[in-house]
This record gives sequence, C-alpha cells and structure tokens, in this order.
Amino acid sequence: MALNKEEKAERLKFVRFWANYIKTHPNKVWSKQQATLINSVMKTSNKDPELYLKIKSIVARYKA
Repeated sequence: MALNKEEKAERLKFVRFWANYIKTHPNKVWSKQQATLINSVMKTSNKDPELYLKIKSIVARYKA
C-alpha cells in the first residue's frame, strides 16, 4: 500500500521524534517502555484476536 504525501510526512515526523527520544534518554528507559508496549500487544492478542489483527494491519501499513 502506497502512502500519500501526508502519511509519509507523518511517518517521517514520528521517526525523527523516536530517533531524538532514543538519543536523549537512557537505553534502560526507552527499552523498558518498548517492552511494556510489546508485552501489552501480545497479551491483547491472546484475549482478542480481532483487535490483534487490527493492530497488525495498522503496523503493516506503517512498514510499507
């Protein structure tokens, strides 16, 4: 799925934000936050497969 100009700009803004965040925060801080997010998604996937698939499709859209 091709992204439009607005979606590309939004993605680039997020990448820049995240890169800056990683540069300005200790590894322990941001890696713990990422682990919390990933674990939360995994728990949700076990409880609500439909929601998991919805999240997965959103993530796939941003990987394109």
